[in-house]
Amino acid sequence: MKFINISLISLFFSIGLIAVSCDKVEHPVVEHPSSNLDWSLFPDSDTSNYNWPVWTENTSTLKNVLLEDYTGHTCTNCPAAGLIAKGLEDANPNRVFVASVHAGIGSAFQVVSPPEFLIDFRTEAGNTYVNDIAGFFGNPAGTINRKDGGLSNSLWFLASAWTGAVNSALTEPLVAKLQLQYNYFPQTRGLFVHTESEFINTLTDDYGLTIYLVREVVIAPQKLSNGAVEEHYHHHSVLSDNINGTWGTKLATENSGKLYNNFSFLLPDNTTDTTYNITNLALISYIYNKTTLEVAQVIKTELE
Repeated sequence: MKFINISLISLFFSIGLIAVSCDKVEHPVVEHPSSNLDWSLFPDSDTSNYNWPVWTENTSTLKNVLLEDYTGHTCTNCPAAGLIAKGLEDANPNRVFVASVHAGIGSAFQVVSPPEFLIDFRTEAGNTYVNDIAGFFGNPAGTINRKDGGLSNSLWFLASAWTGAVNSALTEPLVAKLQLQYNYFPQTRGLFVHTESEFINTLTDDYGLTIYLVREVVIAPQKLSNGAVEEHYHHHSVLSDNINGTWGTKLATENSGKLYNNFSFLLPDNTTDTTYNITNLALISYIYNKTTLEVAQVIKTELE
């Protein structure tokens, strides 16, 4: 599926000090240029009735962790790695977020082969990451905030190293903040996503914002370590698409402050695939360094 009509809007919100005022603006006034959003996904013909978000102060003080678990439904070692990832997420609620990425070089372990393996879990983004991020060694593999220090000092970690890497990443200082709000219209399957990004200090590198669409649970066959196939395996937090493209949206970092971006996206038809029911969907959003690929902050938003 392709994302549709992204508004690459980066609006700075700056607070000026007038005289010696110390007033705190808790609800910044944000302009909403909307020409690049797909308003056909908004069921009201009058777009002035759209409910734009009201932002409150982001009080986050902790840096979160994105664990990308590169897996495959015929990879016999992947279920054990998936248990490690899920365990780390469960042990660190609202701090560690898992995205299960079904991808491998040459589509290893991803092939659709009836009658059992009928679902193609691959995404354009996942296929690109395993080819473009140097050092990928095969499934299972994982990235931890896309920091280096993995196998051969790459970004790729063996599953046995995930726990130590996650625990280390959880202690790092916060350098960016991120908030997300959304509106969903079931009549059109239209999802409107709004983000507020904030850099705590002025940065010189280029940063980007990427938003994953994940399905929380997909029950489908998985090959196990003993060679058997688990017909009702619970695939967890499956990367299913990118809301704003493989490498996301570039964020301006010339000045510290708040930046706002708006996106529209057509969700897949859940009448033909019930795993796309809105209650089974979530967004994993992250700010990352476009040179090193390291994740500066990540959040997860459950949809309805």
